[in-house]
Amino acid sequence: MDKPKLLNLKEAAAIAGVCPETVARWGKRHGIAKQMHSKAPWRVDPVALAFVAAGDVEGLQEYQAQTRRLGVP
Repeated sequence: MDKPKLLNLKEAAAIAGVCPETVARWGKRHGIAKQMHSKAPWRVDPVALAFVAAGDVEGLQEYQAQTRRLGVP
């Protein structure tokens, strides 16, 4: 499985049709985004974003489990 190109908050928000703050909240709640440190920009996994935007929590959990099994950070 190839690692998808990560998105910034603005890009992710535009794709999901929500505001960047919502994507940041999803990042914290669902683990779909990361920051290297507190001042760093958020980086959002576009595949995980699609699951959350669609409300597919089970699909998100399976995707995250699969990426962990394959060693994709």
